[in-house]
Amino acid sequence: MTQYRVLAGIDYPPSKRAEVGDIVTDLPTAQIKNLLEIGAIELADGKSKSEVKVEETVVEETTSTDSEEE
Repeated sequence: MTQYRVLAGIDYPPSKRAEVGDIVTDLPTAQIKNLLEIGAIELADGKSKSEVKVEETVVEETTSTDSEEE
């Protein structure tokens, strides 16, 4: 079952309310795409923000010194 973290308080049928930080699994399927697009919810992956590692790609430039050595 997909879980979503609420980023902005939302009301949804039938007569339910979710507040910021709540994890919900019962959102109406027809509303999920729109709620994701407007930033009201995000996928909840079970990791806190402090556990998420930001990976950075490092590209190392190399210069050819072969022609200079001749």
